Amino acid sequence: MDLDQYRTIVTVTGTTPAQLSVIDIGPTAASRQDAIVCVHGAAGCAEQWRYQVQHFCPRYRVIAPDLRGHGQSEAPDSAYSLEEFVSDFRQILAVLEVPEPFILLAHSFGGAVALTFAATEPQRVRKLVLLATAPEMYIAPLYRVLIKLPLPLSVLEWLRSILSPRSCAPAFVIQRVLIGTILRWKGYDLLPTLATPTLVIGGQWDMVVPMILARKTFTLLPHAQLAIVPSTRHMPHLERPDVVNRLLDRFLGVPASWRDVLEYE
Repeated sequence: MDLDQYRTIVTVTGTTPAQLSVIDIGPTAASRQDAIVCVHGAAGCAEQWRYQVQHFCPRYRVIAPDLRGHGQSEAPDSAYSLEEFVSDFRQILAVLEVPEPFILLAHSFGGAVALTFAATEPQRVRKLVLLATAPEMYIAPLYRVLIKLPLPLSVLEWLRSILSPRSCAPAFVIQRVLIGTILRWKGYDLLPTLATPTLVIGGQWDMVVPMILARKTFTLLPHAQLAIVPSTRHMPHLERPDVVNRLLDRFLGVPASWRDVLEYE
């Protein structure tokens, strides 16, 4: 499926306005259907949700934006703070008239956006899925040192092409997101306040969000389920999409009050 044909442009304000590219696809009369909104992680893009978009678009309206500075969205000289990303997210929902309450999927850094939004406006989110995300994320010491060095952008971009060739954002955006948000992100106090039914999905070999953090996230959420996907690292939805999609199907089809720990071999 060529997802580019389902893209639309949403103009958002912020410290600097930006035009964001958003995948918006669904069945006939999609505006009257339940919606699933997907938020990718730092240096990611909407295309990373392609297996979930293809799986759910026959039944749901699926919205997957490229965050500012990522994918096919503009990369202005802006703050790239958590507050700015959450503001962009709210504007996307408003412009596209996303039906509510909707189902919210978030990966990695996208979890900070999703948790902040769901905690402040819980009535707008029916169910929440946190995929390889947690109240804090591990950044390797090498990356911590590199992003704080006063290096020219040309050097940072060269390092990005070598150390992270699959990243979907320029080096200066990754640097600002890591320094301004991810290194400071601590959501432990937020989790116990979240009343939304939540599915926590972790990767067995994830080094960014190790299993111990996925389990801690699960224990801190009042209404949560946990699934650890075997033989996956930080991208379970790309590495084992069939398993992740089955987990999502099960989660969306069970009563909101059900709580369990799901282990998949």
